[in-house]
Amino acid sequence: MSAVIEIDTLVLEGMADDEARRAAAAFERQLQDLLNTHGLPLGKTAADINKIDLGALPVTMTAPEARGAELARALFAELHK
Repeated sequence: MSAVIEIDTLVLEGMADDEARRAAAAFERQLQDLLNTHGLPLGKTAADINKIDLGALPVTMTAPEARGAELARALFAELHK
């Protein structure tokens, strides 16, 4: 399976620009890895990813890369609901 990920908006409050870029890159990498490894759940399409709004999530990780990866896992988990 191949996927192209385009993130419209990823707001990471309280981060410097460099940290936000690192978090966004980690988000993209983690989500890509999850999709490549597990694919989409049965009955889901790539368009379903675009419909997910995670809203405001509490972030438990402190490093930018860890925050980005945590958010990607949250998005992927939403696909399974």
